[in-house]
Amino acid sequence: MDHKRLFSGLRYCGRVRSVRRDYHVFKGSDHYVVVSPKDGVGGNYTVVTRAALNYIVNRLGGTKSISTPDAFKVCKRSRLLRDRFTLLNAMYALVGIKAARITKVVGQKLFFSIRKGPI
Repeated sequence: MDHKRLFSGLRYCGRVRSVRRDYHVFKGSDHYVVVSPKDGVGGNYTVVTRAALNYIVNRLGGTKSISTPDAFKVCKRSRLLRDRFTLLNAMYALVGIKAARITKVVGQKLFFSIRKGPI
C-alpha cells in the first residue's frame, strides 16, 4: 500500500456518531478513509474502496433498518468485504458521505438505512 497516495489529497466528508465513539470520513481519489480517534493521542484508520461502497449500494440500496450481521449475510460473497468489521467501516463511510444513515440503536447493535443511487 502506497501511503503517500493513500493520504494525499484527502477531503473531509463528515462525522459519524456511533455508540462508543465518533468516526471521521475522508474521501480520496478512489477510496475513503474512516478514522476513529482515541482519547489523547492516536487512533485507527480503515481504508474502504469506492468499489466496496458501490457493491453495498447495489446489493442493499433502498433497504431500511438493516443490521450489520444481516448486511454481511447478503454481501459476504464479495472479495471487497472480507469480514463484518470491514463491512461496518464501509457502512460508516456511507453514513459519512450521506448515502446511508443510522436509523436505530439497540444496545450495541446499529441499524442502517441505505439510499439507492450512485455514490
